[in-house]
Amino acid sequence: MLKKANRTVMNMGLAALLVPAALTFSTTSASANDGGAAPAPVQEKVTPSVPQQQATTTTNQKVIVNVSALNIRQGASFSSPVVGTATQGQEFAILKEANGLVEIAPNKWISKSSSYVTIASGKPSASQVKGVSTSTPSTSTASTSAAKETSTPAPAPTTSTASGSTVNVARSLVGSPYQWAGNTPSGFDCSGFIAYVFNHSGHSISRTSVANYWNMATKISSPQPGDLVFFQNTYTSGPSHMGIYIGNGQMIHAGSHGVAVADLDVSYYQNHFLGYGRF
Repeated sequence: MLKKANRTVMNMGLAALLVPAALTFSTTSASANDGGAAPAPVQEKVTPSVPQQQATTTTNQKVIVNVSALNIRQGASFSSPVVGTATQGQEFAILKEANGLVEIAPNKWISKSSSYVTIASGKPSASQVKGVSTSTPSTSTASTSAAKETSTPAPAPTTSTASGSTVNVARSLVGSPYQWAGNTPSGFDCSGFIAYVFNHSGHSISRTSVANYWNMATKISSPQPGDLVFFQNTYTSGPSHMGIYIGNGQMIHAGSHGVAVADLDVSYYQNHFLGYGRF
């Protein structure tokens, strides 16, 4: 009897020792999957939050204007209203880039095309940073609808007021996008561009095809600014593309990348050249 009682006491003592250990193990290892209580989360050190700031440029780049006058637009679009003019030699820090333009001040954007500006590293030179000229656009239909990016300094005046006006209107449309069958500053194709420019510079011509314009034009061998340049066999056979001659071996035309200045000595234009004409 005594041995049995001692054995019972020993077993109870072992159980008393084992139960707390088992409970401790079960409590600390419980998970959501087995129905037990999840362990308390670790109390991590939290750094105080910093308020979000409006994104600004971190590229440390500047833009330098290379043309006599470059339109400043209200938004990142070539159809945005013109709110001022940047002049040759001005330098501005680049705040943002979008849609082929760069922001040089809040709500003031200019073209980033290498035809008009140079993008460089660093900050604008203090001696060259000038105020951004802003003005209210003219209410004239011709000036407001034609206001776009300028390209290169205007050529020397010619004896023809009409031809000078034609070149000026053409220059004012540089930067307009390309659009098949387009004939407004929101989008041009090559013949639509010709019709718009001439009808806004003292002429009256109908919108027609390049081939018809070639047949209408008086053929000339020595072009003057404001005359026409014709090309053939580009996207189709026969007369198929045209531009406005602006002097110094250059033209302005509505190509696949929009209205732009082009050098006529480029091999592509030399290979497709048809002739010069005048309305």
